[in-house]
Amino acid sequence: MAETRTAAHSAIAIRRWDEVARPDQLGAALDAIFFEASGTKSFASEEVRAAFRERWLGRYLVQHPQWAYLAMAPDGTIAGYLVGALGEGSGFDDFATAAQQYPAHLHVNLAPHYRSQGIGAELIEAFAKDAARAGAKGMHVVTSADARNMRFYERVGFQPRARTTVNGRELVFLGRRL
Repeated sequence: MAETRTAAHSAIAIRRWDEVARPDQLGAALDAIFFEASGTKSFASEEVRAAFRERWLGRYLVQHPQWAYLAMAPDGTIAGYLVGALGEGSGFDDFATAAQQYPAHLHVNLAPHYRSQGIGAELIEAFAKDAARAGAKGMHVVTSADARNMRFYERVGFQPRARTTVNGRELVFLGRRL
């Protein structure tokens, strides 16, 4: 896949994880973005923190590297990332039916100073194009109903398709046709 330049931030290149030289050296930068963007800020132990990272980021880089994308500045700084998978479900039983209609799913995060510049949308479009080419008929994200990212996902074409409550927190399944 050739580098794609974002319209809003022309110096940023969207690259596939499996096309980046030395991705093994990017862990600390990815972790910084991941934990800063996460709604969960405190953990009972380092083991719980590591398991959280593995569930929402790490396993995708290992099991699905072909569905991981980086937004990179010319100096090699990571502006953000998207990880995803096709046909793996949402991870929530209440969303199993909706996930059949929108089988590709993703997680996207940006460093704070790179937000609101079109980079997240470019990451999603790169994933959407490749997922559609692979035969996925739709894609989804799951987020908290009160999360700041709800409006972003709606602006890039996702619509609420299902809701559930987990541990007193309302979650929304957002789907987009491909």
